[in-house]
Amino acid sequence: MPNPIDQSSIATPRSRPVYGRAGRIGLVVPANNSVIEPEWWSVLPAGVAAYATRVMARGALTHEAIERMERQVDRAVDELAATGVDVIAYADMVTTFIMARDWNEQAMSKLSARTGVPCVSAWTALRDALSALGIRRFALGTPYPAAIHALARPFFEAAGYTITADATLDITQMAQVPWVDSAQLTHFVGTIVGGAPQAIVLLATDLPTFACIESLEASHGCPVLSSNQSLLWATLHAARISAMPVHLGQLMNCIHLQTSNSNAEADLMHGGSKP
Repeated sequence: MPNPIDQSSIATPRSRPVYGRAGRIGLVVPANNSVIEPEWWSVLPAGVAAYATRVMARGALTHEAIERMERQVDRAVDELAATGVDVIAYADMVTTFIMARDWNEQAMSKLSARTGVPCVSAWTALRDALSALGIRRFALGTPYPAAIHALARPFFEAAGYTITADATLDITQMAQVPWVDSAQLTHFVGTIVGGAPQAIVLLATDLPTFACIESLEASHGCPVLSSNQSLLWATLHAARISAMPVHLGQLMNCIHLQTSNSNAEADLMHGGSKP
């Protein structure tokens, strides 16, 4: 007769799953986005796992398409919470300009209360990244259709930022944004760097940027922030993961001030910190 298995040796209430022992990240991804998962997988620290669920987004990038997509977010977040993730990242930037001005902050607070885990969005991550680097003046590039891109500059200026220059690739079909390669992006960035910006900001989580962030920083002498990079940075901090990717720009050397403060408060309350 085989010896019985000691179940206590397999799992205890303090155990972590085999995958994601250093941290488990949940991603809500628009269905057209074929970029963020490969970019994140290429740089995730050892022991960190990412799990994605999708919300339908296809066709032309319009206000109506974004509003339809947003109505699926609660379902997507519930699925990720059932997976047992440590943090949920909402990987869409354009909702920032389509929905009400404070939609991101209110939605992330609501979703965090609903799931019991921290929730961050592309906008709240970028906001915190700009703060961590002390950036108030930046050049802005997007792939958005002209009508939606036109909403971005007023949004940032109303939040107290100075846009030194801005431009768009004016891509109307969502599925075509992932086609932008490093050579095209490098040329595009060269058109918006006038006016001595403190940083270059590239929006859209379906815009490939990881392959050229460091070369752009070297060429233009300032930090480069992309939606996927800043969202990854904020998500890792929210999950209390100290290891950061290398070769992904100056941001990865910065401390997330809000998360750092909240973690310190939690450690004082609980008498310890996450290993």
